[in-house]
Amino acid sequence: MWILLLAPFALLALSQLLALVAVGQAAPDTGLGAAALSVPTVAYVAAALLSVAVVVIAAIPARVSEPGPRGALIALAVLAGALICAAPLLWGRTIGEFHLSHHLVRAAAVAVCLVLYSWYVAAHR
Repeated sequence: MWILLLAPFALLALSQLLALVAVGQAAPDTGLGAAALSVPTVAYVAAALLSVAVVVIAAIPARVSEPGPRGALIALAVLAGALICAAPLLWGRTIGEFHLSHHLVRAAAVAVCLVLYSWYVAAHR
């Protein structure tokens, strides 16, 4: 039952994969060059890969792998959360759109997911 604590962060990771696809589809319509779009794209790629990785690593049972340090896994999740919040900020700045309410809601959702993720890792890794 504890594995359900990973579900919100897993959904967050899935949303980053979908956002990466959306950025790829929207990029040609912006009229901006590759140099201008590279920073937000790299941020989205890093957020997607890191968030998927921390969910997979946390979901691997301890009997299959060495437990490893909990702090490092939580730190990677926090870094993924920071990238999840930063990527849309970079994209919005690049295309000239900014809606504070969207970023505040995203930050609150990421914070809740990080608390649940940390709780799971602290209890089971």
